[in-house]
Amino acid sequence: MLWILLIMKLRSLRGKWGATVAPAIRRISRRALLRIAVLVLFIMAFRSVLARGARLVSGDNIVLAGVTYFIAGVLIIALYAALCRIMERRPITELSRHTALPATATGLATGFMLITVAVAVMYLCGGYRITDFTLSADLLWIFLYCLLTAAAEECLFRGAIYRITERSLGTAAAMTVSALLFGGAHILNPNASLWTSVAIAIEAGILFGAVYAHSGNLWVPIGIHWAWNFTEGRIWGLPVSGSIKRISLFHAETSGPELLTGGAFGPEASLTVVVLCSLLSAYLIYDLHRTGRWMPFHRIQRRYALQRNRK
Repeated sequence: MLWILLIMKLRSLRGKWGATVAPAIRRISRRALLRIAVLVLFIMAFRSVLARGARLVSGDNIVLAGVTYFIAGVLIIALYAALCRIMERRPITELSRHTALPATATGLATGFMLITVAVAVMYLCGGYRITDFTLSADLLWIFLYCLLTAAAEECLFRGAIYRITERSLGTAAAMTVSALLFGGAHILNPNASLWTSVAIAIEAGILFGAVYAHSGNLWVPIGIHWAWNFTEGRIWGLPVSGSIKRISLFHAETSGPELLTGGAFGPEASLTVVVLCSLLSAYLIYDLHRTGRWMPFHRIQRRYALQRNRK
């Protein structure tokens, strides 16, 4: 009797798989995955070419470096928009020029505050101490320089991977996949470990995905990412994803448990940043549910079923 019930259950699961999950996987394999692959390859290749060209043009001139890397970041955004328009034949609403300045400003302010609050917590707990102060005009050009990384990674992980996956498999899958890939992309950084990749996936991967879903545009996550890297490395003098920056406003020392400070990898490997960003992520995800902007898998299935019926 038990075997009969088990066989019936397996047949039921097989039927559900064939009716819901399998078509979604076929869709993402045939179309969505191809679009993701094209966007990822073009963005990565174009970023590499632009970065190499910027290095050749600027040499050791920090002003030229700032300007050329900023232009490279703008060109990456333009490339993403052009590719999406060609492949998907739609208005690129996530990069609307009408929201570009206010949304980017919101992102910049948010990124600055996130890292500054984390540093304040480290300071109050005795894990952060300023040892020197250097006011340099070079910081302006370094700020422009930081756009390229933020623009390329947000167009890649949120614009391509998150957005396209959400349309096929829902918000939960998109947030999980993009966060894991984002964390994994940092595994080869200096002083990286499995924990640092997990921490980045949780604190930044999930947060940036939630911010993108909540804001409806790429400008806000680009701004957060841009200000995050600059504030962490160039204002507070801390390692950024394992890389130590020579020029910064404050020169600092960290001490105490690595779970407080992140150790040699920097604050991104600390529970301080993980908890802080997780709290913001939780609020944004709650608000997505509250306002009906969270796309569950069954709603995606219903939408495709309606489209098939209309045909």
